[in-house]
Amino acid sequence: MAERWSLQLTFALIALIAAIFYSGKAQFVFNKINQIIHGKRGCSPIASIGQVTLHYFGTRGRAEGIRLIMEGSEIQYSETNFSKADWPVIKEKGIETGLFTFGQVPAITTTTGLQLVQSKVIMHHIGRSVGLDCDCSDIHICETLVFGAEDLRAKLGPVLYNPEFSAKLRDDHIQSVVYTWLSYFEKLAPVEDNSTDADGLFFASNRMTWVDYVMFDLLDTYVEFGRLNFGDDEAPTIDVLENFPKLKAFYEYFAGRSNIAKYLKAERRVPFRL
Repeated sequence: MAERWSLQLTFALIALIAAIFYSGKAQFVFNKINQIIHGKRGCSPIASIGQVTLHYFGTRGRAEGIRLIMEGSEIQYSETNFSKADWPVIKEKGIETGLFTFGQVPAITTTTGLQLVQSKVIMHHIGRSVGLDCDCSDIHICETLVFGAEDLRAKLGPVLYNPEFSAKLRDDHIQSVVYTWLSYFEKLAPVEDNSTDADGLFFASNRMTWVDYVMFDLLDTYVEFGRLNFGDDEAPTIDVLENFPKLKAFYEYFAGRSNIAKYLKAERRVPFRL
């Protein structure tokens, strides 16, 4: 009798799994199971990563988005900063130990034994650990935004680190590149929607995700870029978001979130500089 009930239960479970699979709801169900196990939202939540040590130069650069998501999520972290003069020796040692996988920073180490590089990979991993991963149905949207942000970000380096950088180079870059790309992101930017339970402006999943941190970091970088002061009345600062109302609304909303607002005003925040 017991064997028969066990066999019937097995067939019932197989039938249930098959029904879920063929209904097209398998990913939704697996997502919910994962969420229950980890107690966190998102397509692929993971366990907490512990305290973090961030390895980077004493600048904002590609580490600032990582700082923002750790500040916003109240993750305890410290930093190991170094100068460009110290970098060659530190780089060689980091490659030998495996910390700097590609001979680049930022990198993080954690009290749970994790070593990780690549700024957006790090941000995503942290997001997964604190329930900020995108919903499975929105992965394509989130990847589009992140890779688009990387495309625009990559265009800034050659300008910002040009030995002959000037107000004219800044203004030309804003006019010819930044405004064009911001117009793309403006079409993807969130708008307030009273028909959902979202309590703010978010790029995906009707809630805060790690992608919002990526987008804020990108916008904040260009806001600061436009504010660069050249000590010349003929080179006024530029409000890069002036003609992009949806992006500006998102930027102001995000900057006003409690933990982020505190960090933006904190003395420990590295100033934006060349």
